[in-house]
Amino acid sequence: MQQSQLWHDSVYDALGAAVEAAGGRKKVAAKLWPALDSDSATARLRGGLNPEHAQKLDPAELLMIGRLARDGGDDSLMQFFAREWGYEVEPLSAPEAKKRAKKQRVSALLAELSRHLDDE
Repeated sequence: MQQSQLWHDSVYDALGAAVEAAGGRKKVAAKLWPALDSDSATARLRGGLNPEHAQKLDPAELLMIGRLARDGGDDSLMQFFAREWGYEVEPLSAPEAKKRAKKQRVSALLAELSRHLDDE
């Protein structure tokens, strides 16, 4: 694995690093837009990574790239946003992240069940 840059000057730099960590433009584009042919999807991603281009990524696409990059061992986007917004971020181990996600899902389901029981 390549060592990631410690500091990104723009969100586009961080996004580019995240895409590379996630396997490159072609692989990421195929996951973002599976219904598009490979060349069209890659061109769409290339446009979304270019600050001069009118094509921009939507929030769901940005989240997916962040997840794919995390799976590739990169936290460029998270660190960029944390620094921009004045936060410190500490990554969780994969088992701990899974455990917390499961706990949050169970809590959400219990809250929903409680709301349904209160409606009766």
